[in-house]
Amino acid sequence: MQKFTVHKGLVAPMDRENVDTDAIIPKQFLKSIKKTGFGVNAFDEWRYLDQPGQPGVPESARKPNPDFVLNQPRFFFL
Repeated sequence: MQKFTVHKGLVAPMDRENVDTDAIIPKQFLKSIKKTGFGVNAFDEWRYLDQPGQPGVPESARKPNPDFVLNQPRFFFL
């Protein structure tokens, strides 16, 4: 393995300790056997103010949390 020295890319600060996998992708979104397409549901309970999110509800119908780091335009990753 080569030594890691430089990262070139976007990094978003998330000031939280011990983030568990249920926060990253909530269980209600784990219905797919695919390994892609989960990004829109990442950190759902932190990203949106109308909780909890449900599969099939479009992002445009939900109220984003403006204080969550990934909702800020400079860190938008989708």
